[in-house]
Amino acid sequence: MKNPLDRLKENISSLPRSQKLVVDFILSHYNDVGFMTVEELSKKVGTSTTTVMRLMSSVGFSGYSEFQKNLQLLLKEESTPHTRLEKNLTTFSQNERWLNHYDLQLAQIQQANQINMETNLSQVESIIKKATNVFCTSVRSGLPVAQYLAHNLNRMFGNTKLTLADSSDWVDDVISFSKEDVLIVVSFARYGARLMHYADQARKNGASVVVITDKFSSPLLAYADAHLICPAESISSHNSVVSSFFLVDYLISALALSDSERVKQRLSEVNNVLTSMNYHIEKKNN
Repeated sequence: MKNPLDRLKENISSLPRSQKLVVDFILSHYNDVGFMTVEELSKKVGTSTTTVMRLMSSVGFSGYSEFQKNLQLLLKEESTPHTRLEKNLTTFSQNERWLNHYDLQLAQIQQANQINMETNLSQVESIIKKATNVFCTSVRSGLPVAQYLAHNLNRMFGNTKLTLADSSDWVDDVISFSKEDVLIVVSFARYGARLMHYADQARKNGASVVVITDKFSSPLLAYADAHLICPAESISSHNSVVSSFFLVDYLISALALSDSERVKQRLSEVNNVLTSMNYHIEKKNN
């Protein structure tokens, strides 16, 4: 079956202006449109649902649902590692790779900053500060981010646990969740279904859910009380965690500074135990 975006492009010249505006929006925002209702799409474009439905009929779809289903299949295919690698092989020459990597990561950090600013970050910080227990979870590419966050929060406050959504062990924790707890979910495309199950159960038990993800079209956002959007493109096939580490590192610092006396006391106690074990390699004086 032909790519649904290609079908729009092939027919755009014969469409009335009102439908061309819808096509322009879809082609520029197709990642988001894949998860919009027809009402949300028409509102974004500034037109009617009737115009959107007429467009779908004009380009050969039985309706918006059929178009969206095909678009979601395309998005799923585009997010596979081998597809991303194949695309990037033709995009970047060998001589340009380092500079393109640098420019891309810098741009994504700046984009993450613009999207989240202090509003989202402050909201997430407030939820974590008030929580009795914090649970961090992820699968696959998001796991290092969740692990880094869980390690540092637990070192500072002693109330954080890393749970693996790919294991069923989280079920033993989630049944005891309450409104005093928070679940932090880290997920990038292609999003893990088990993370959605975990987040859903956490919400049902009254816990707050914080989602760290890469796009506004992420299905995990449906479960979020607060979120951070961290672009995760790379010049290869993988999800890059650079911008998410940048924001998570800030969160760790902000939380430590906001409760510095408590954190200092706990870090001192932890250090005393590690010192008694000769845990660290000490530099010897000559």
